[in-house]
Amino acid sequence: MSVHAMRLMLGVLFLLLAAGIFLRDWFIPGLGVRFDPLRLNLGGFLALVFGCLNLAKWYVWRSYRNEMATPVRTPLQPDPSAVRPDVPNPELDFLAQDRDANQDRDEPKHERRF
Repeated sequence: MSVHAMRLMLGVLFLLLAAGIFLRDWFIPGLGVRFDPLRLNLGGFLALVFGCLNLAKWYVWRSYRNEMATPVRTPLQPDPSAVRPDVPNPELDFLAQDRDANQDRDEPKHERRF
């Protein structure tokens, strides 16, 4: 038995024990007379805490395991296997238009004017 399965079973066991202690008057009406009700309520509260703690540990481990098993890629990124090379649209290439405009100037590049 693995630790993780034992955490699940202990969590369920403690929660059932807490439910039995808190509902003792409904199950066995005379039980509160023979035992101290304050100690029984404290025991039920501790059983509830330990049950929730064990179930929380089990759930965190299960969530972590499922997260590591799922292949994840960065959101909003294209699938690399589905990417096809697109030819850029020359009408939307504004840098090329700027380069063409700079080449049309008549000024020589080597001269400095003061």
